[in-house]
Amino acid sequence: MKIKLGLIVCLLFSGMLHAQKPVTVECRVGEGIGTTIQLFGVDKGEKKVLASASYNQNGYYGFSFIPKYEGFYVVGNGKNYEYPLYLKAGDAVSFFMDKDTVYLTGKHNTAENKVLYEWVNLSKRVCEKSTYFTRVHNSTFEDFFPDFEALLAKTEPFCKSIKTKNTRFNELMKYFVGCELDRFALNFIYTPRSKHPSKEQRIAYYSTITDKNKFTDERVLEMPDGMKLLKSYMMFYCLENGKRGGELQDALSVIPSKKLQGELVVNQAKGFGRSYFEYLEFMKEAKKYVDAEQLKVLEAKASALYEAKKGEKAIDFTYPDAEGNMHSLSDYKGKVVVVDVWATWCSPCRGELPHLKKLEKAMEGKDVVFIGVSVDEKKNYEKWKKFLVDEQLPGVQLFADGWSKIAKDYKITGIPRFMVFAKDGSIVESQAPRPSAPSLQKMIESELQK
Repeated sequence: MKIKLGLIVCLLFSGMLHAQKPVTVECRVGEGIGTTIQLFGVDKGEKKVLASASYNQNGYYGFSFIPKYEGFYVVGNGKNYEYPLYLKAGDAVSFFMDKDTVYLTGKHNTAENKVLYEWVNLSKRVCEKSTYFTRVHNSTFEDFFPDFEALLAKTEPFCKSIKTKNTRFNELMKYFVGCELDRFALNFIYTPRSKHPSKEQRIAYYSTITDKNKFTDERVLEMPDGMKLLKSYMMFYCLENGKRGGELQDALSVIPSKKLQGELVVNQAKGFGRSYFEYLEFMKEAKKYVDAEQLKVLEAKASALYEAKKGEKAIDFTYPDAEGNMHSLSDYKGKVVVVDVWATWCSPCRGELPHLKKLEKAMEGKDVVFIGVSVDEKKNYEKWKKFLVDEQLPGVQLFADGWSKIAKDYKITGIPRFMVFAKDGSIVESQAPRPSAPSLQKMIESELQK
């Protein structure tokens, strides 16, 4: 049998090239799958494409890569046919799939995948009716519930039979089965059907889904559809208990893990397509649920949404001066504010200093504040302080410690960068002329007259 390895995916990480053996995945495809196959990894409960390749009908295809983690992966066409794999360094897996069947092939499949595919085929009928309902037309609760209960009867014996030498897999596989059952049950009632059951017509399993001890750790994020399950779980809880699903506090109250709460908030923020200022309202509530790293992701989203247009409300920033006192842009509302983003290592920035000092002298006694924001890194903090003294820089001088919030919010990729803000805190110009250009002074004087 000749295997066509049309694509080799090399996910090489520092120190891992010689320390770990690659995984090989060989897949033979039959009718109904299409012409493209994809390999997915799992990242925080969502499938992420690692590689994609085309193949000939009834041909073989394969992937070879060094895995970033031991755990669940997915192979499929990215549409109606996707199947899980459990992979660790050195594993070799081969399987066949077409529109009707999926099974392992060859003699070298791992014990973990033999167990996994026993479950895949045990649950295949229920999975298709629940998740891939377009493949099983006209399935309603009248035929789904009996199939689901038949699967439930087989689940406990199956879980007791999981006894590979890989204890980590054994426990994770049992958890996977529990997640899959919930996913099948919830997905079924929240997808289009010709008939929907009333609460009285539901099977008893639905009364067991909500459990305060269900998501106390982060294992669900190792599941290929973990994030979807969490969202369905929260929706189910809110609908069953008359909660407001759109309110974070109500939706997250059924998730005991603080880390999971934060990941759910971050996931929700990624899909936020509305304006920056609407997003700020979301962030006010969201900040209660995230840790420091998750907050950085939320702030990055805010920066991406913000457009520093003329007349737009300015994004605030807060940084320390040389004495450690904190200053914010909003502290100077009521005055025209000129911000100079610079660094001691920047020659063009230093070249503007004589012109800046002259401009500040001309504006003395007027309602204008000049703020210098240095993007020097922490290692150059003392150099920055000495520079302030040596150059006798006037105005308010702040230390931003690198390309931090102000650079991200105002999309600053080069310095010097001058910005002018109106007395009401709105933007006059986020890419203002440099002090060496007479137009900057004219811009300031024009704002002072308003």
